Amino acid sequence: MPNNKLFVISSLLAVFFLLPTTNYQLLTIRAQSQQGIEVTSIYEIADKEAVEGDIVVTQETGLVRASKSFDNKMFGVIQEQPLLVYRNQDVKDGKPIVRSGTAFVNVTVLNGPIKYNDYITSSSAAGKGQKASESGYVLGIALEAFDGQTNQGKIKVAIRIEYAELTNPRFAGRIFSFLGSSFLENIQDPKRLGEIIRYIAAGLVVLLSFTFGFLTFSRSIAKSVEALGRNPLAKSTIQLSILMNIFLLVLTGIIGIVASILIIRL
Repeated sequence: MPNNKLFVISSLLAVFFLLPTTNYQLLTIRAQSQQGIEVTSIYEIADKEAVEGDIVVTQETGLVRASKSFDNKMFGVIQEQPLLVYRNQDVKDGKPIVRSGTAFVNVTVLNGPIKYNDYITSSSAAGKGQKASESGYVLGIALEAFDGQTNQGKIKVAIRIEYAELTNPRFAGRIFSFLGSSFLENIQDPKRLGEIIRYIAAGLVVLLSFTFGFLTFSRSIAKSVEALGRNPLAKSTIQLSILMNIFLLVLTGIIGIVASILIIRL
């Protein structure tokens, strides 16, 4: 018996002295009511009006409430008292944010009542989620229904931020849906509209330059090859003509690429 007590005491002392010192502390585990049930971390939130259950996104100013549908910069959901949270002592005034697992999310019925297993995405209501009825970036899947009798409420959501395909099962349709969704999201921001127009103009310049080169110089190359077979005596002249057409074809493509780069950098 004395040996057992000595072993226990020595083990406790070893654990006490060998524990590493870090800038993180593990907060108390709390009983769950309407709280997230995942391990989270503390993050600084720039939007001071953000409350528990709000969806936040990353912006140049920091983490703020989401304010548009299918926001591709969704970061997570604020949870004041999650089951377990790692707190960084360098973050003085932050809040726990659930980025995966399960959390309670503030939702609205702007896009209709929410059913169990519906995809949830961001909405035009600041910080509130809504039912996703088309392809785009989503926050996760609803684990509860919400009929919208009070317009806004809170439901449990399995958090998994990703692009969800809801309308076009085919691969090509998925690509076009993704591009369309990204384009519409960008033009909603006036600051990004000029950038989108520049990219479109640059793409058109490259396309037109290659089209012009192939339609003009490739035909000349084909005719020169035919002439070479009919008139072997003019072989040197015809070969020189072919080389000149190839050079002009490449030059046209290079000019188009350079012009597109200059347009993007405007």
